[in-house]
Amino acid sequence: MKSSNNNLRLLQETKSDHIQVERLLDLVFTPRRKLLSSYQLRNSTNKVDELSYVIKDNSSNIVASIRFWNIKIDSHISRGLLLGPLAVHPIYQSEGLGEKLVLNGIEKAYVNNWNWVVLMGDVGYYSKFGFSKNPTSGITIGDGLDNERLLGLDLNQSFLEEAVGSLIEVNQEP
Repeated sequence: MKSSNNNLRLLQETKSDHIQVERLLDLVFTPRRKLLSSYQLRNSTNKVDELSYVIKDNSSNIVASIRFWNIKIDSHISRGLLLGPLAVHPIYQSEGLGEKLVLNGIEKAYVNNWNWVVLMGDVGYYSKFGFSKNPTSGITIGDGLDNERLLGLDLNQSFLEEAVGSLIEVNQEP
């Protein structure tokens, strides 16, 4: 039985949510997810906490999650983000929770003057948010890694369409 979105709360992810989020990610993607190309750009020092959100039910169980990571293009000066992973518990899929998380993240990234967002994902799903392969034609996720699913969205100006280079993580100060 599907639950009503009225009982769900969109909240900024906190440190205490970490274990529940990791369990959700393992459920949705399996622990082998950490072998994917996009995980090369994710570590604890480049997670953008103010853009990472969860959706909790009335029992405070995390039923959906989205994270963003501070990255850049090695030959380009701009503020960029890697979106993902986006995960929705199987019981709650097809209820619009993923869409709610993506739209919230894009809006907050725009307001906070991030220039662009990239992700590794399905163009069929993410195109409804404005993501496409076109703006990422000059960039790669790294040598020898799968770039076929790399999608991008310019938020402020046309940074991605002009950029050429490899994506790299940006380590933030603690």
